[in-house]
Amino acid sequence: MKFIAHRGLRTKEIKENTLEAFKNAINNNFISGFEFDVRKTLDNKFVVHHNAFAKTDLIKRRTYRYLKKKYNLPLLSEVLELNTNKIMLVEIKDNNIPYRKLIKIFDSFKDKNIYVMSFHNKVIEKLKKRNCNAKLGILNYVLNSEADYNLDFICLLNNLATYNLINAYKKRNVEVMLYGIINEDKDLWYEDGIYIVDEVPKKY
Repeated sequence: MKFIAHRGLRTKEIKENTLEAFKNAINNNFISGFEFDVRKTLDNKFVVHHNAFAKTDLIKRRTYRYLKKKYNLPLLSEVLELNTNKIMLVEIKDNNIPYRKLIKIFDSFKDKNIYVMSFHNKVIEKLKKRNCNAKLGILNYVLNSEADYNLDFICLLNNLATYNLINAYKKRNVEVMLYGIINEDKDLWYEDGIYIVDEVPKKY
């Protein structure tokens, strides 16, 4: 069973989607990787931030220099430079991005264990057509059970997944990640599962 730290491994002192949160995940023996969110700036840089806004500033309307100075948002490349072989799960938040530039960044880190996902199916489809070397998958609230699903992994909402669905993907060599609130007594657990969690479950 693997655990991916959602937006890094946070504490009261360490904020989400920061280099400190990612380093904390890297240094934790129970964590197999970390997830983080990427957005495009006005000058086509890729910064790490969950929401479209940083306080009152719309990220896509601001330059990286401005966002770095005011909010100290890390670049995608800064995260990928971290010394680890653990899973780096990148969620692309924008549906209009400079693909060539993004793929060039991923190409610079071919030795890293990079997974890329998005709610925007077209983003992942375009990365695949452009031969992105990272592992690719769709993140969906609604179960994506299409027979022709041909990506490396899929991320499903935990309380909607079933063993039959998970096994169907695994038979096709599609890795399954589960996300959502984890209730240790009631939620679906499977031995070689990959779970995106906000903290390490207590029993571990």
